[in-house]
Amino acid sequence: MKKSNILFALVLGAVSFTSCMDEDWKTHEGIIDNPPYGNNKIAVAEGSKVMTIGQLKSQYASVISANGCQQITDDVQLQVAVNGNDQGGNIYKQLSVQDATGGIIVGINATDQFAFMPVGQKVLINLKGAYIGGYGQMAQIGALYNDGIGRMDLNDWKGRMRILTQPESADSVAAVADTVDFDGNMGTDKLCGRIVRLKDVTISGTGTQTLAPDDGSVPLTSNCANRDIKGALNSTKIVLRTSTFSDFATRAIPEGKVTIYGVCTAFRGTYQILMRTNSDLIEQ
Repeated sequence: MKKSNILFALVLGAVSFTSCMDEDWKTHEGIIDNPPYGNNKIAVAEGSKVMTIGQLKSQYASVISANGCQQITDDVQLQVAVNGNDQGGNIYKQLSVQDATGGIIVGINATDQFAFMPVGQKVLINLKGAYIGGYGQMAQIGALYNDGIGRMDLNDWKGRMRILTQPESADSVAAVADTVDFDGNMGTDKLCGRIVRLKDVTISGTGTQTLAPDDGSVPLTSNCANRDIKGALNSTKIVLRTSTFSDFATRAIPEGKVTIYGVCTAFRGTYQILMRTNSDLIEQ
């Protein structure tokens, strides 16, 4: 990582609340008024210009379910909190964001986003001109790619987002990166893009008994291994999806029951849990 990225991450970490995901926004002395990332000229909207993730998914439900892609032409914003980034190497060229109504994936053609988008960071996103679509029938914001939803260019992302550093953002639409207990009955609209917790579950494995072996003993899709999760509430089609490039790919599959935290995604009816860092898997 470049030295400038590391310096910014340290500065931003000192003024944010990333250690406490559910804490209300607080004012800090020395807060950054104009962070050197994003578009600081974007105004924080009020009223009808502010859309919730739940409203966005509902408006484009038919596009998402059909794995289509449509450009957003309304002049609206999301005010959200980051709940997942690429810090642990398991989330690639994506951010996961959420508000009180749900979560959604944002595709960005860039890496090392965790330096600017730590978990808990509040972000404002101008949606006009961006695309929304379904990938495996899961909602994603991004750009048009081969008639489907893909990742937006980094400059596009930086031009349409603003890091919220002032207490004015406390009145946004409950932009908190909170955690919900996984329950399959909630459905993909409510679960996908959110941080979920799975208690008292087990991880099954075949082949080499590590999360994501790269030795040919386990079938891989896009360099990721899918391990079945047993004991999840109201769902039998759920896997722990781990990249062979993640920091914890060689971690041994725990024996017995565990607690798992991660970004909930789905692909054609199968839930996929993406751990963000090694600490998201807690052995009992």
